[in-house]
Amino acid sequence: MLIIGLDMGGTTTKAVLLSESGILEKTVVVASDSLAAAAGAIGKLISLQNIRIDRIEAVAVSGGKTRPLPNEILGLPVREVDEIEAVGRGGAYLAGLKECVAVSAGTGTAVVEVRLSNSECRIRHLGGTGVGAGTLMGLGRLLLRRTSINSLMELAEKGDPRNVDLTVGDIVGGPVGRLEPDVTASNFGKVGDDVKSEDIAAGLVNMVGQVIGTVAYFASKSVKLEDRIVLVGGLMTHDLVVKAAIRPISLFGGKAIVPRDPQFATAIGASLKILASYTSPIGEKNGN
Repeated sequence: MLIIGLDMGGTTTKAVLLSESGILEKTVVVASDSLAAAAGAIGKLISLQNIRIDRIEAVAVSGGKTRPLPNEILGLPVREVDEIEAVGRGGAYLAGLKECVAVSAGTGTAVVEVRLSNSECRIRHLGGTGVGAGTLMGLGRLLLRRTSINSLMELAEKGDPRNVDLTVGDIVGGPVGRLEPDVTASNFGKVGDDVKSEDIAAGLVNMVGQVIGTVAYFASKSVKLEDRIVLVGGLMTHDLVVKAAIRPISLFGGKAIVPRDPQFATAIGASLKILASYTSPIGEKNGN
């Protein structure tokens, strides 16, 4: 059985082709129109795998741009999957875990508890933060006239957040408790009149990553899963963000995993949900 999963974003659609044996294909389509993006992604997947469209059982859709879609696309039934459930299932699948907290860092950041077993699928939205890629893009435009995440990251790679962030060492001259001297005490607390653009960019990336990591840790600790934090979403394809997010998690004693292809977690989770609904009654149960 073949299922296509689509994560419908504002300008990009992440797509996967899934069977009972696993992920067969992945792709990304750039288009602002939801229907065009979905049709393009479906066509690209079946072309890459050289299969007939009538072999596809259904198209699972999730993400922010699903509502404008019709009930059928290219003759295939479209089934919408709650984004929180898609994030949870996809994160757990990519990490190879039955229990974890999946943290999806996209435009904003969602934190999802996942507990899977042979008889039950419990997925719960723990919360999140409005800080994410949207924050980076907005502040990047406002402060640096950078119009894309990739452009901002290129600039940030040339900078050093320590030139704009106040550290514990700056304040007390050494460590405090478990906090090493280089731990951030105040994001952008050391900005001077001669601050460089690349340091501002590095500081922005550091701040967003640290907020995501801190929120992830404390949400995970509340359900005793701080040693199984799975970081997914488009932002987790950028090493600078990953490094910044992992730092507070490690600092507090947690453990984070960034699986391969984290940007496809929601698309994978949506397709897994629909595949399970065809093959097992477990697919229709969740803890939301």
